[in-house]
Amino acid sequence: MWLVQLSVKKTMDQIDPKWFEEHEKRNQQLRETGIILANGAFADGSGGCIIYDCTKEEIASLIQEDPLVVHEVVDYDCKEWDAIFSTKIQ
Repeated sequence: MWLVQLSVKKTMDQIDPKWFEEHEKRNQQLRETGIILANGAFADGSGGCIIYDCTKEEIASLIQEDPLVVHEVVDYDCKEWDAIFSTKIQ
């Protein structure tokens, strides 16, 4: 499992809104397949996190294909994560 933190590095006037739409559409598809377990933006607008369930070989391409990475909107930090989830998570 991988925890990827995305940090916005451009101002909003430098960002095409369609890039966020493409990012969210892709994340929805990956959630439906179970590759993304959770994702979301930080309340302060500085970025967000994504939890991926994939192999070490897959994570690099998943990150590099993210529209926000492709368009250099965000920097990212990726860490392998041995998470333990509460049974209360739905």
